[in-house]
Amino acid sequence: MKFSGASIGIVMVSSIINSSNATTHPLQRPIQIKNDSGRKTEIYWIGPSGQMVLQSPGAMASGKTLTLDSYVNHTFFIKEAPDESGTCNGGTTYASPSLAPCMTASFTVNDRDDLVIHILEDMKVEVKDSSSKAKQITSTITSNCQMEVNQQIKANAAMNPNEAIEAFVSCAQPLVANKVEELNKEIKEQASLRTELAGKWEDYTCAAFDLPTTTPEKISIWNYRGQDHVVGVLLDRDTAKIHYVKNFITPEECSAIEAAAAPRLHSATVADGAGGSEIVKSRKALQAGIRVPWDKEEADDPIAAVSRRLYTYINDATGYGIQEAGQEDIMSIQYTGRGLNDTEPDRYMPHCDGQCDGLTFQPAGRVATMVMYCETPLKGGATNFRNVGIHIVPEAGTAAFFSYLGSDGQTDDHLTEHSCCPVLEGNKKIAVQWLRLGVDEENPWSSFNTLNVKIGSEEE
Repeated sequence: MKFSGASIGIVMVSSIINSSNATTHPLQRPIQIKNDSGRKTEIYWIGPSGQMVLQSPGAMASGKTLTLDSYVNHTFFIKEAPDESGTCNGGTTYASPSLAPCMTASFTVNDRDDLVIHILEDMKVEVKDSSSKAKQITSTITSNCQMEVNQQIKANAAMNPNEAIEAFVSCAQPLVANKVEELNKEIKEQASLRTELAGKWEDYTCAAFDLPTTTPEKISIWNYRGQDHVVGVLLDRDTAKIHYVKNFITPEECSAIEAAAAPRLHSATVADGAGGSEIVKSRKALQAGIRVPWDKEEADDPIAAVSRRLYTYINDATGYGIQEAGQEDIMSIQYTGRGLNDTEPDRYMPHCDGQCDGLTFQPAGRVATMVMYCETPLKGGATNFRNVGIHIVPEAGTAAFFSYLGSDGQTDDHLTEHSCCPVLEGNKKIAVQWLRLGVDEENPWSSFNTLNVKIGSEEE
């Protein structure tokens, strides 16, 4: 699936900003440095002006691993550390450790993921990443099976090429299957660890009331009908984007939405997994859907005005080309704070607004969300994207935008999973627009159940 149409109306006004958020900087790379040299080593980062910054707490013993968050093109200097007697480089003893001609090495971080730097004997450095690991696995399997087939050919000179190929495949298949099983197990273990860490991060950030909004990767300006809006780009991937937009919704527009919602407010629900919806403890708030009066757009109706603004922004930011026909109503959602001691506060536990399993998009499903903050609480109520370490503190008038469909038709893999932290003091009032792809006037969102199955066609 390729998207075309809307031209991007976001103008970059600054380059990438150094971010304290480790998970969102595009040049950041986690690295592991393994000391297999048989010697103690010291690891230094070489700074921009050539300064040497020690990374390990003193000398790193052989067999130890140092884990760092680094950046592409950062260079590190490795130095053999003499022992207390001044012994260095082959066991020679010197009067002073500072005089010992210790062996050295260096390496530079590349743009690959999963970098592992091995310090070998004689201070040789071997850099491995996901690509080199795959090549090494392939080479080992190929070499082993080649030797086995060669032995079979020597034992049976009459073996023809087809038989040799079959013998090679018979050798390689179980080896590949075993290696894939090992890698899948490792992936599951890493995914489990990430989930556990994300949960702890969620608990910490929701309890840290003074924590600011995550520093953006870059700042942009979006111009709409002559007015500039500052945009903080927090995550920018093909399948997952997270932005905040300053001064997006006015007090008058918020008041109009809340007034229209007031007579219809009811307990918020979630999809029940069977095509319907239900009330659950993981989501506690009041909500009401509001029809957008598009017929009053020319008369400057405030709800139609902010709706046109959000459709324009989403299409500018994604190129989805979404039209308003058949889309969901704007949802007014209200959380009430009842004090720090409330054991069941209003909140929304981590969830995805649409499909976020990394699989092919199901037509008529949600692809983007715009959350507009109208009233913000005194304590709590932050929007958290725990799997990417992004924390957005509500600010009246600001909007948070995120999309979860890539240009190849594949959906986001849980990067935009998010939550509303417990609202403890004050009220949080937001207006949310969920955007779908594949609906229109003849096939509106209401003609599909919560599994994106057309109502009345479940058994077709």
